[in-house]
Amino acid sequence: MLLVPHLGSGTTETRTAMADLAASNAIAVLSGQAALTPVLA
Repeated sequence: MLLVPHLGSGTTETRTAMADLAASNAIAVLSGQAALTPVLA
């Protein structure tokens, strides 16, 4: 059996949710708010 974890996000619903989250993050940052999912270094 071959396991390919990146295919777990391969559904239309998941990809749509990912796109919605990315857009929400962009809108938040461009309007001067903190990102919803900030990257901590």
